[in-house]
Amino acid sequence: MRLERLHLKNYRSCYDVNIDFSEHLTLLIGENDAGKSNVIEALRVATPPASGRVSAWFDADRDLSYGLQRGAAIEVQRRYSNLTVREDALYTPALVDPHRKLIHTTIFSTDPSINRRDRLKTMVGEARVPDPEPENRERIAHVYLPALRDAGRALDSADGSRLADVFMLIASAEEVEGFEASANDALTQLAGGETTRKVVASIQGHLTRMTEPVRHRVADLRPRSQRLQRLVRSLRVQMAAAGLTPSDLVGSGLGYANLLYIATIVLELERAAHFDLLLLLVEEPEAHLHPQLQQVLLRYLHDQAVASAVRSLEGTEPEGRIQVIASSHSPELVSAVSTRNIVALTSARHPGAQDSASGEPDTASEGTTTATEESLPAFAQTMAVSLGSIALADAERRKIDRYLDATRSSMLFARQVILVEGIAEAILLRAFAEHVVFPKHRDSDTEDGHNRRSREQFRAVSVVPVDGVDFVPYLKVLLATPALADRVVVVTDGDAGAGAARRNTIEEAFAAHVASRVLSVFVGATTLEAELFADTDNAALLRTAFAAQHPRSLERWDALGAEGIPPEQRALRFSEALRTKSLDLGKGDFAHVVSELLSTSPSPAFRVPGYLADAIAAVALPAAG
Repeated sequence: MRLERLHLKNYRSCYDVNIDFSEHLTLLIGENDAGKSNVIEALRVATPPASGRVSAWFDADRDLSYGLQRGAAIEVQRRYSNLTVREDALYTPALVDPHRKLIHTTIFSTDPSINRRDRLKTMVGEARVPDPEPENRERIAHVYLPALRDAGRALDSADGSRLADVFMLIASAEEVEGFEASANDALTQLAGGETTRKVVASIQGHLTRMTEPVRHRVADLRPRSQRLQRLVRSLRVQMAAAGLTPSDLVGSGLGYANLLYIATIVLELERAAHFDLLLLLVEEPEAHLHPQLQQVLLRYLHDQAVASAVRSLEGTEPEGRIQVIASSHSPELVSAVSTRNIVALTSARHPGAQDSASGEPDTASEGTTTATEESLPAFAQTMAVSLGSIALADAERRKIDRYLDATRSSMLFARQVILVEGIAEAILLRAFAEHVVFPKHRDSDTEDGHNRRSREQFRAVSVVPVDGVDFVPYLKVLLATPALADRVVVVTDGDAGAGAARRNTIEEAFAAHVASRVLSVFVGATTLEAELFADTDNAALLRTAFAAQHPRSLERWDALGAEGIPPEQRALRFSEALRTKSLDLGKGDFAHVVSELLSTSPSPAFRVPGYLADAIAAVALPAAG
């Protein structure tokens, strides 16, 4: 089961809006005040929290859409699809509709004359019949990660509730009981210790002199039996970079402290095993995180959702499905997911503003202003566009996704950076790393998971096209004192000896960084496309890519006649064809097509030129702590 669609009516800025969700992860984006938080809040009030502690509820004064009179109903409708056979039998309301989808509609009346206990109702199906099995709704719950979170305060010992939650999630009831017993025994021993007895004796001496003449009193220090939450108040969560001594969170930086807090929230996903569907609602996952950490976090949450979907296919009871819904302002997160995972929210003028004289709805077309509108109250309403529903061919969508991914401007925050000449290299390096250098089918080749870790490490690398060959200014920034990056790789073409000269210039200018292996420069013999063509194992895929661009010009490709000659000669012949324009090749478009073929029809024989494979391997090494 998954949440397919949310329909909101009269809820805050959502007068009448549908939001369609992706199967595993959906990113809600948009300007401030577009309604992202309202969508998250609607799901919070309409579904129970996995923890059992309700912290969100309907409020007529706060939640009724602006401009509407008290008495109008607020509606939050959830449409669930992809029910398993077991769920189809369990949620019998799904049988009332021919589409066999489960529909829950929560209706909150804002009429003050209605008893508060009767204001909230949940109906099922398109027909909105009373729910005959309300207890089954408890099998769909949420976990909420708020925005503007203060990790230090949330994990500090002054409260202890967050740590207590973690203990209860991880430890069994018997283990918690043992923890409490052990701690209370230790307190008892402290109370009976020599120092404690000395303090008591000193107090007793004065107390005896004051009370003995009248009614003698005896003092003592004894421990109060403590429960889990009080005990963990005495514990401090500490953290540091690997190899350093952990210290208070205030010294760890907001970003990593925030990740630690998120880790304790994600632990609540352990509760997914108790539900058929658990919605992880995350507001601004990018809070306090630099771009690479944002992408790694989002990928981790996505992987958790995908893994839960796989487990649900095993027919467990309950299904234990996780679905992530996050709101964000971060371009980095937008570039880290497919457009299929993005819902764009925007704000528009509410068309139902009332004419002050007639009381009739204003019928002026959207975006225009009538003579009377200027004096009328106007309200913003949320509009939603699911980018996944836009009519794009699969190849077109992947092209857009790759372009957004390849042109991120995040090198100032990156731990590892590859500087390349142009967009073609930026597009192809990611495809090469994902599908050729560190392909999934080789994950089992090493017991320590090196191939998988390298592939995941490369996803956090920033590939920056400099649109030329002047790399030095970028290196001056990245390798300043102190250096902004842990590892920098430069990839450049041979260009008839000019590439080797560029390498010499760079290595002389940054000799210390080269010596410490922070900087590496890799030079091809000719150009990127020619080096690909040099290997005969790549011939078939490259010919297919060219044919996709120029289906009527294949004779020009075949006229190269490079069969049976050494790789160096093949590369030179191809490079000469590009120079003389006897072969018309749009490098950026060609790179897109090659990437498309590698992702959809991978060729096991395809080989990445040595200098590029070395560059990918060099930058995919684990980052320094």
